[in-house]
Amino acid sequence: MSEVLIDLSELLAHPLRTGIQRVERELIRNWPGPASLAPCAFDAGSADLVRLPGSVLELMLEAGSGSGADALERERAGLAAASAEALPVGGEIAKKTIFNPELFYDGQRAEFYRRLCGSGARRVSWLVYDFLPWLEPRFFHGRPGFHGMEFLRALRAVPRVAFISEDTREDYRRAVMRDETRGGPVFALGGDGLGLARQRFDPARKCFVALGTIEPRKNVGAILEAFRALWAEGVAAPLVVLGRMIETSAHERALLSSLSEAPLFTFVEQADEASLRAVLSRARALVSASLAEGFGLPPFEALAAGIPVIVPETMPSIRLLPPLGQMRLGSADAPTIGAAVRMLCDDEIAARLWAEAARLRVPTWKDFARRLADWLQQA
Repeated sequence: MSEVLIDLSELLAHPLRTGIQRVERELIRNWPGPASLAPCAFDAGSADLVRLPGSVLELMLEAGSGSGADALERERAGLAAASAEALPVGGEIAKKTIFNPELFYDGQRAEFYRRLCGSGARRVSWLVYDFLPWLEPRFFHGRPGFHGMEFLRALRAVPRVAFISEDTREDYRRAVMRDETRGGPVFALGGDGLGLARQRFDPARKCFVALGTIEPRKNVGAILEAFRALWAEGVAAPLVVLGRMIETSAHERALLSSLSEAPLFTFVEQADEASLRAVLSRARALVSASLAEGFGLPPFEALAAGIPVIVPETMPSIRLLPPLGQMRLGSADAPTIGAAVRMLCDDEIAARLWAEAARLRVPTWKDFARRLADWLQQA
C-alpha cells in the first residue's frame, strides 16, 4: 500500500486546535508510515472526494502549533489557497484505502460514504469518538445538526470501524448496529500532548485544577460548589478553573460570577498551552466531574505527567488504565468531590497517590498513531 487517503473536510472548514481536530493534528504529526497520508476532502460540487496538495499537512502542523486569532487566520488563508488546487482522486476509488477520522453532519458527505461502501468498497475505515449527541441529547440542546441521523446511517455501512474507548465500542454494538458481533479495535488517545515534563510531589503544591470547556455536561458547577463549601469550612485549598465558556452554561456562569472575589479561586477562560503547563506545574491534583465523555483527555494528560486526578469512575479514558494515582468517584456531586479534595489536602495521602501515578505508563500520541497506522495498512 502506497498511501492512505485521509478525509480532512471538517478540519479544513473549521481548523480548531481542540477536540477532534486536535486528534487529527496529532495523527498527522506522528504518522509513522510506511504508507503516506494523502489529504483529501469532500467536494459538494462533484459529490466526491478530491485530493489536496501535500502542503496541506505541513500547513496544519505549522499553523496548528501557534495560537491566537492571527495564527488561526493565517491557517484559514493557507488552507483556502491549498483547497483551490484540489484535483480528482483519480483511479477506481472503491479500491483505495480511505480513512475518515471526523464526526460530521453533512448529508451529502454521508450519502457519498453510503454509496461508496454500498458499491463494495472494503478498504473504507472510520475512527469513531462517541455517540453523545444521540445518546445524551440533553447536553446538546440547541446545537444545530446534533440530532441528524445521516452520520449514523453512513456509519452502519462502513466496513471497518475503530474507536477511542471501550464505552464507544459498546455503544456502537448496542445502539447503532444492535449486533454484539460487530466492533473493531480501540485506540487510546495520547496523554503527552501538552509537552509537560514529568512532575514530582512537593507539599508546597496546594493547588487543585479543573480543565475543560465550561458546560453542563462537564459538571463544573459541582466542582465550584464543592470548593465553595470547603472554603466556608476553612479548608485552604486553592482552585484554578481553565476553560472556554459555552453559551448554554447559565448555572456555571452564575457560580463563577459569585466566586469572582474569592481569594482562593482563579478562572482563566482563554488559556494557551504554555499557561496550562504553568498551572499544572503547581497542581496537587486535577479534578474532573464530567457526566458524559467520549474519552476524557485532561485527566489522561495529568496522569501522563505524574499528577494525580479526582475523577468519576465512569470516565472512559481512566477505565483504560490501572487504578493508580486516581481517586475514582462513584458519584460526581459536590459533597463527594469535596470529600475527595479534603482527603488529598493531607500530604501523606497526596504523596501516596503521586507515588502511584509515577508507576503508570500512559499511552502517547506516537502509540496512538502507530497502532492506528498499522490497522489502516492492514485494510
